[in-house]
Amino acid sequence: MTIVGYEEQNELTETIPARQLLATNPILLEIYNYQNDVTLETRVEKRINKVEYMPRRMQMMIIDYFEVNHSGVGMQLIENMLSTGKRPPSALLIALINTMLQSKDGFKSRETQRNHWSQCKQAYTLLMDVLTLFGPEMFNPVWNEFAYFKLSSSQSMDMDDESGQYELLNTKELSAYSGFWNYVDKVLNQPSHHLEARCRALVLAFFVNVLQTDLKERLGDDRKVARSIFFATLTNESLFTCTKFDKYLDIVLKGYPNENEHLCQLSGDLLNMMITISCFDKISSFDGLVSQLYSRFQQMDPEACSQLMQAIKYPTFLIALLDKAVADTDVSRIESSYKKFRNKKHVPLRLEKVLFYVLKTEPNTISPEALYRHALIVSKYCMCVLSTASIVHKRPTLCEQVTNTALEEDQLILLIENHHQALDEWEARMEHCLAQFKTIDLKLVEKIRWSVKLTRLTMAEYL
Repeated sequence: MTIVGYEEQNELTETIPARQLLATNPILLEIYNYQNDVTLETRVEKRINKVEYMPRRMQMMIIDYFEVNHSGVGMQLIENMLSTGKRPPSALLIALINTMLQSKDGFKSRETQRNHWSQCKQAYTLLMDVLTLFGPEMFNPVWNEFAYFKLSSSQSMDMDDESGQYELLNTKELSAYSGFWNYVDKVLNQPSHHLEARCRALVLAFFVNVLQTDLKERLGDDRKVARSIFFATLTNESLFTCTKFDKYLDIVLKGYPNENEHLCQLSGDLLNMMITISCFDKISSFDGLVSQLYSRFQQMDPEACSQLMQAIKYPTFLIALLDKAVADTDVSRIESSYKKFRNKKHVPLRLEKVLFYVLKTEPNTISPEALYRHALIVSKYCMCVLSTASIVHKRPTLCEQVTNTALEEDQLILLIENHHQALDEWEARMEHCLAQFKTIDLKLVEKIRWSVKLTRLTMAEYL
């Protein structure tokens, strides 16, 4: 496994036992998992190395079809060229995005709206095919279409000089936005089911795919990450670090809880890219992002908390976030010898804090919503701790994964001997609190009980 954090010219490769890595720096393993959690679109081995441009005559035909509003035929020609490995010019990619973002005023009937939506999905598929075949660098010139966001010349260099042919097609739809995050704010926080909003969300999904692909290809060290497009959206050329995420967190979290599953997924992808950036301490700050996110987490209702915790792919980051949450609780029922865990961070592969502190905490205020929120936090904390104490092996001869414990014998014995009592006492306190409410939503009661049951199932499955 490549160790994150070495200078590029002195990059070292070292094999580290998984147990040792989980005990010392589990976030490295999580970065590795994030990097290799890829879709078909991001697999480097699918790339075409030899660049052959679309023939000029074919480009002119495509332009003609777009100019007379027969973009469907034009896109079919693009698809035909891609199937032969021919690279489209960046100006044509920009034209596809402009097609998706164009004004919808002319689409009055349901039929014209359906046809346009179908063409937008076709354009999205073509853009993703280009990402698959040629990689994220193909789209560097696209980012400069925003009004004030500019990639450096080395990042945005195009490999063709045919852009002049496409001037009439470039309606500069992205210039209506100052930068990428202005566009994100528009999509996530002004949602609707109207055609215009759906098309904007489709373009954002494409941008997020490009950003993730680019970032995942640069996770070897800090300097590579600092040259990623996503990092460039968080800072500017005069700064080489990003430690202040407040502006971007506000944009991503403003709509939580989000009932739109697609937008929720996109906001989660953006948040996980921020977390990934924060793991590289030469250019960012892990603890800084935790603190900035927690100040917003404190204000969230139970459903927003649940949605946020589900979105985060880094268990170690979640533990750090929830360490702050379980410190801000009622600890009156905890034995004095274990109250020391209140202001101590979780130690990897150690379970004392979970068994003797976390499962014994209570919310500062007793209300149905506070109880549910606290149950969600405790349950998620336990699941993340056990997740970071697991080693997943892939059997080469069988298409299956095998999960084994990474705990030392003394910690495993501690869990076996104490988890039943800890869970029983936690459940009893939850039921005692529920019994105090004269009126309570039965659905909320079921959610609280399910959080307790899920924690039991997680521990039982681990053992």
